[in-house]
Formats: sequence, C-alpha cells, structure tokens
Amino acid sequence: INKIDYAIATHPHEDHIGSMDDVIKAFDIGTFYAPKVTTTTKTFENMVKALKAKDLKMTVPKVGEEINIGNATLTFLAPNSDKYEDLNNYSIVVKLKYGNNSFIFMGDAEDISEDEILKKQLDIKADVLKVGHHGSHSSTTKEFLDKVNPKYAVISCEKGNDYGHPHKETLTKLNDKNINVFRTDLNGTIIAESNGKEISFNVKPVD
Repeated sequence: INKIDYAIATHPHEDHIGSMDDVIKAFDIGTFYAPKVTTTTKTFENMVKALKAKDLKMTVPKVGEEINIGNATLTFLAPNSDKYEDLNNYSIVVKLKYGNNSFIFMGDAEDISEDEILKKQLDIKADVLKVGHHGSHSSTTKEFLDKVNPKYAVISCEKGNDYGHPHKETLTKLNDKNINVFRTDLNGTIIAESNGKEISFNVKPVD
C-alpha cells in the first residue's frame, strides 16, 4: 500500500493523531479529513507541518456526506456542532456500510455527541460498534446503544491504562445486551472482515 485515498484524523488528541505526521510523510494521501478545531500540542503542530510540506489541506466533513469506496459507503455522522468544551466531542464519527454489514467508528465522541446524532435521526443501526472513548463511562449511553443495536463491540484501550478504561458501567451495558466484546488490551490487534453478508474476526470475543 502506498496511497491512502482518505485519511481521517478524528480529533487532535495525541492518542488519535500521534505519528499521523509519519503517515502523511510515508504515503500519498488523497483527501485528509479533520474536524474544525486546533490545539497547541507538538503532536498537532507536527501533523500540520507534514500536511503543509505536502501541500495538503484539512477537509472538514459535513454530516450526511458520503464517500463511495468500491462497493462500500462511508457516511459522516458527527460532529454536529461547531463548539464543544471537550475536544473529544469534535470527534469525526463515521458509518461504513458494505452489503448487509455496517460498522460505526466513534473516535472519542461522548454522550453529548451521541445525543446530537440521535436527534438528527440518522441511520445508525450497525453490526459492529467501535466503542467511543476507549469504553469510558462518558460514552455509549443506553439510548445510543439501543439504537445502534450492534452484535459486536470493539474497545481499543491500553493494557493497565491509568484511566481504568474500559469502565465497568460500559461493559455492563454491553453484557446486558449480549453483545460480543473484543478488546485490544486483551485480544491484541483486532481485524474484522466482511463479505457483505457476514463478519468474521481474527480473535475470539472476551468472556
């Protein structure tokens, strides 16, 4: 792979854009998506410098905008406001649909952003939910989870992290709905493959 058609920097926190400058330098990038927010960190500065060096601009996605990637469709679901107190809520949220399968990627979007998505009445039913904010209790409200109604949930978090992610409340909500949970702290790298009808994973869900 030497070209990335669409790159998405969900929001400017180090754990989401760290090494993005290396990615920009290493690959030929088509469109670079980022929310309309800046920060003063070195990581963000490095990303901006790398974009400038390649004459790339940041494209702010519009909610409802769709990108066709082969036979798959990517739809932007958030952010729905211009101003948030917490950087996490600027997270770009996307839904990827391929055949009968769909995936939602939440970035670090919290309950505020989830409520806005629900109010917009966007189609958010999906088979796989990449759980928001590493499984923090700040995200994955019951209302949002009921609407997405996923079969599988993927939580990306560091082993023994200082935040205690994923939080017990989130795991309880997922377990109560009998959702198969995958966690990077326990499973390592998680790869989901879809043929448009069913989804298979490279690892087993956690008990």
